[in-house]
Amino acid sequence: EDIRVEAWAPFAEGRNDIFTNETIAETAAKYGKSNGQVILRWLLQRGITVIPKSVHKNRMEENIDVFDFELSDDDMKKMASLNKNESQFFDHRDPVTIEQIFGSSLKMVQDDEK
Repeated sequence: EDIRVEAWAPFAEGRNDIFTNETIAETAAKYGKSNGQVILRWLLQRGITVIPKSVHKNRMEENIDVFDFELSDDDMKKMASLNKNESQFFDHRDPVTIEQIFGSSLKMVQDDEK
């Protein structure tokens, strides 16, 4: 179907000190890049669409400057090892959370199924 995955909030809204994470910083130093650039590059190399948000011109310029390097296989694995297998925002399996997010639209689907 040629569907692409998009990283919603690719920087996890700065949670878990992502911009100062030592593992990412070590990789960033190796390439002369910032943590944010390494994060974006990791996502792009995995075929994930990224739309990083910023209102600061210097960060916008930094965010687009990710096409002149490529992470090695080892660095890709190192980045993947940071995965905690949990959402940085909410538990997608929690019925209460789903109800709060989708509320009335979820009820409409349920009514249509009747």
